[in-house]
Amino acid sequence: MLHMSLKFLLRTFGCQMNHADSEKITMLLRQAGASRVVEAADADVVILNTCSVRQKGEDRVFGYLREVRKLSEAQGRRIFTGITGCMTRKTGMAPRHYDAENARKNARTITMLGSPDSIFNHDDPLFARSGDIDFIFRIEETAYLGRILSAITGTDIGADDRYEDYLRLRQSRDDPGSANIIVQTGCDNFCTFCIVPYTRGREISRSMDEIEAEAREAVASGAKQIMLLGQNVNSYGKETRKKRWNPESLTWWASEQKTPFRELLDRLDAIDGLERIRYTSSNPHDMTPDILDAPFDLSGVCESLHFALQSGSDAVLHRMNRKHTYADFRAQVRYLRERDPFFGVTTDIIVGFPGETEAEFAQTVRAFEECEFDFAYIARYSERRGTLAQKQYTDDIPADEKARRWDILNSLLKHTIQKRNALMIGRTEHVLIEKMNDTTASGRTRNFKEVFFEVGADVRIGSLVPVKITAVDGWVLRGERR
Repeated sequence: MLHMSLKFLLRTFGCQMNHADSEKITMLLRQAGASRVVEAADADVVILNTCSVRQKGEDRVFGYLREVRKLSEAQGRRIFTGITGCMTRKTGMAPRHYDAENARKNARTITMLGSPDSIFNHDDPLFARSGDIDFIFRIEETAYLGRILSAITGTDIGADDRYEDYLRLRQSRDDPGSANIIVQTGCDNFCTFCIVPYTRGREISRSMDEIEAEAREAVASGAKQIMLLGQNVNSYGKETRKKRWNPESLTWWASEQKTPFRELLDRLDAIDGLERIRYTSSNPHDMTPDILDAPFDLSGVCESLHFALQSGSDAVLHRMNRKHTYADFRAQVRYLRERDPFFGVTTDIIVGFPGETEAEFAQTVRAFEECEFDFAYIARYSERRGTLAQKQYTDDIPADEKARRWDILNSLLKHTIQKRNALMIGRTEHVLIEKMNDTTASGRTRNFKEVFFEVGADVRIGSLVPVKITAVDGWVLRGERR
């Protein structure tokens, strides 16, 4: 094989977990000698890190695949395309890249490869859905990516077999001031609307020693903030200890052993130079008082929390196979806001879930009014192939009714955000800068409010800057540097 300096474009769809996964892919490819480009026209390989939460997300992926094919035809050369992330089931390659007749088949819904030679299969159903896909790899099997690219390009791109463990693979940081650290992958909850347990498998947690070591490396290289990522971060380590939220009491934990996730937060909080610790995503039924208390006990843990309510109706939550009730969720929000009225609470909501009545939707409206979210990701239910909801329920809420309900919640959300943002006026907050142009910077406060302000030449991305909040501007805040 000839050695090839590969140029790759990596597009990421979906959540922050997917962005962290893309950082791992980028690190592996760069250390294998590849270089990243920002336009498909300059790429030898285009990799799409996909999200399958909504049908619209999958449609965007297939649309982009068609765009790359047209670009390949216009340029008279092959731009290889690959898929990873939540749409994938099994690592493999399109049959045009190997002798498909002699390849072994194993078409289970989820299956990990037994050996590197097993990459020669096209079992994943995505290959049948699009002839534009050259290869697929499960994110947990990123280590096989070098072998796959060498096989389809007929060249040696510098694949390195050292990277055998996805969770241990370090990430390439786009933001010098903040580092994403994956602490856990997979999901054991099997919410009926969600495909994640069928694509990422069951929950697996990293060791605390590994996570702490990675956090220390990040801080040593300039990070002031770390974001701990997982499908259910507050169930981290539950393989060793199983504890659940007790809605009857928020103080019972004092005499109990701490949860593994709180122990992890304690260890990270002791790292010198680490200013901020955030985490996402949390599950209400895995929340415990010691985790709720962490922002008030530990100086590094930020006063913000993202955890998914999904619906204000207990009947809808039951159909979703969610393990919490609205009363559970409301009690946790009330506890946080009683201790700190400025505490930032964000959530996920689905409108138009199968069978959602007007009365059930009204309970979600009530939840918006009572909880006063600082932000909410509101999704209109879309049927996902392979989920329990798709098998058990009929998608019976018309699209225009889903849109009407979305508009109601979005209007409520805008009002709530402006109301809670107004509380910040006059306060001086330290803002961690995430974006800059010639005169303006933006970043987040500890309670996750986005602030825009004018800056000089002495400020850069990753800086912590004191800013006095002066005005509400739509969904964001404006301020003056102090």
